[in-house]
Amino acid sequence: MIRLFAVAAATAALTFIAVPTAAAQTDPKIPNGEANWCPGGQKSGQGGQRYCLGEPFPDGSFYSQTWSLGTGGPFGPGSWNRMASCSAMVNGQIQGGLPYGGAPECGGGPRVIYF
Repeated sequence: MIRLFAVAAATAALTFIAVPTAAAQTDPKIPNGEANWCPGGQKSGQGGQRYCLGEPFPDGSFYSQTWSLGTGGPFGPGSWNRMASCSAMVNGQIQGGLPYGGAPECGGGPRVIYF
């Protein structure tokens, strides 16, 4: 009986041992404005928009996440969109397309990443 109790106590104790969590390394190419993770910096847009930028790819394309005002306009809370889209800088503006057609490549990754 004592041995059974000891085994049960040891089993219960082992279930509460802290196991390290698997934390993935944050990708510098993918921004996350909610976590203030903008390796490519932040940029202001028009109408109260802000952009959180990922680190650029060799061709200059990058992922961007947009922060915008809510339905209450400038008096309501804004939020970061739950996606990052493949973008390029065109004449100082963040664009989803390239002049004369085409789309940014973002290293061959998806056009949109959903969080």
